[in-house]
Amino acid sequence: MVDKECRDVLPAQAKIQACLNLLSDRRLSTAYIAPINSEISSTFQSLRDYDNAIKYKKIEIERAQGAAKQPASSAEALPASFGAMSQRYTELGTLQALNRLANVDSQSDEARRSATQEQSNYTMALQYNPMNYRAYRYRAEIHSLFCDSAPASQDMEAAIRFAEESGDQNAARDYKRVTLSACIPAWRRE
Repeated sequence: MVDKECRDVLPAQAKIQACLNLLSDRRLSTAYIAPINSEISSTFQSLRDYDNAIKYKKIEIERAQGAAKQPASSAEALPASFGAMSQRYTELGTLQALNRLANVDSQSDEARRSATQEQSNYTMALQYNPMNYRAYRYRAEIHSLFCDSAPASQDMEAAIRFAEESGDQNAARDYKRVTLSACIPAWRRE
């Protein structure tokens, strides 16, 4: 149902409207609410409308959070839902980074606030999955912007280590070559 009435609809504007219409259907199972919001968010992202992409990613997280906190019926369900929540928070941080880079003067207080939110989302991602190497990688970038070189190095080392442990040698190799962004002195924490 979700595929036919939301996910597979084109063009993007029609897809957003179809997904919103599906969300308004009171007969819709709650299990579909988070995935539909995810579709809406990713469609807005493809249109480079990051404000709306962020809005729907937050709704997706809110709707999915209850499922991640409920006791699992099997040993696999809980770790899987924690991994999905970690991914959602990583995606939210990435959307905030894209929004910051596209819309805000990189030196401004608003950019600093946005980077703080990004960092918070990567930290949340790591609370759900302490081996999420992408979240470590992105958080290292934010630490570097905040002139926190020691935490940036630690996060980068963790990103490399967990990428290797996960078998993602390409990511590990890429992370070893990364040069983190230069410190923005105006962003130093008080």
